[in-house]
Amino acid sequence: MTILWAVLAALGALAFLVGVNSADAASVWSIYLVNLVFWSGLAVTGPAIAGMMQLTEARWSPSVRRIALTTAGFLPVAFVLLLVLFIGRTTLYPWATKPLPVKAVWLNTPFFWGRNVVLALLLFLACLAFARMLLRDPIPPGNENERGRRNRLATTLLFLWVITVSLWGFDLVMSLDPVWYSGLFGGYFVVSTLYTGFALLSILTVRANARGLAAVPPGAVQDVAKLQFAMSIMWMYFFWSQYLVIWYGNVPIETRFVVNRFFVQPWVTVAWFVFVVGWLIPFGYLLKRLTGRPPQRHTPLVVMAVFGLAAIFLERVLVVFPSVSASAGLPLGWRELGITAGFLGLFLLSRRWFFARFRPVLNLPHPSAH
Repeated sequence: MTILWAVLAALGALAFLVGVNSADAASVWSIYLVNLVFWSGLAVTGPAIAGMMQLTEARWSPSVRRIALTTAGFLPVAFVLLLVLFIGRTTLYPWATKPLPVKAVWLNTPFFWGRNVVLALLLFLACLAFARMLLRDPIPPGNENERGRRNRLATTLLFLWVITVSLWGFDLVMSLDPVWYSGLFGGYFVVSTLYTGFALLSILTVRANARGLAAVPPGAVQDVAKLQFAMSIMWMYFFWSQYLVIWYGNVPIETRFVVNRFFVQPWVTVAWFVFVVGWLIPFGYLLKRLTGRPPQRHTPLVVMAVFGLAAIFLERVLVVFPSVSASAGLPLGWRELGITAGFLGLFLLSRRWFFARFRPVLNLPHPSAH
């Protein structure tokens, strides 16, 4: 499998290099940005979830916390890929060549890239330091000084996570259309990223159990499903809050953004797909699952988690592509699919590197066994 992921990463790099020098460079940079924010969001959210568990003293499954940390392997790669995005700034961001006087203080090249690169570096370092600290001992010690250090680092990590991920929403995505704005977009981006984080954690937990890497009881898997369910509701709540304000405000600058995505093909089809597959179906299944006893089989949960991840990825496509080009179509060309496959390969290769480097011992006894 390592060879397969390496081949995918190489093909993705080739597709990107060919694409950025073609007449379709705008579409290539758009799918690059979609993948960058999607996979980087997953990478930073795993340690953030572990930090939440640390601060709330969630002892229901130490194995789940350690599984969440394994996404941090992608962070060094994500930082390099963020630097590469700088090359495509003039293709993606119109204000880079034609500044808006009213927003020039915020949207200017030195300040824009400086704050994003510095915050990303601080967040990535905090995530890796927190992962090393938690993986150093299989079970958190009773030493209060050590617990205090872990709590302080977790607090710092979470502050950086909220600020950086929300800034990705405002800067990397919303400023693609610098005339349009939404005060809720940063929070929406954070919540949707957290939804993907818990969806991925559901998949990784079930897979680790199946491979014998962890001993997570059905009740703990059910708890992860509950958190995934809660974040799906929060995601839709933030979406509706933005939509409702834009609808009753009826300001052309704001409504144009919605009309181009919800009333124009092919984006209206994508929007309905995201709603049905990403929220309606998982909501219906998880609502039924969480009202009964934890099942022993978790395949349907994995399917719902994949639905959520695919829907949020398409939601990123829905937000990015029409902003970059009004005539953009669905990213189904060989370049776009190749770049996406390349990011997938890099993410899985990085996670394998993390296992080889830190050797997390996941098969821990559950607290109820003591």
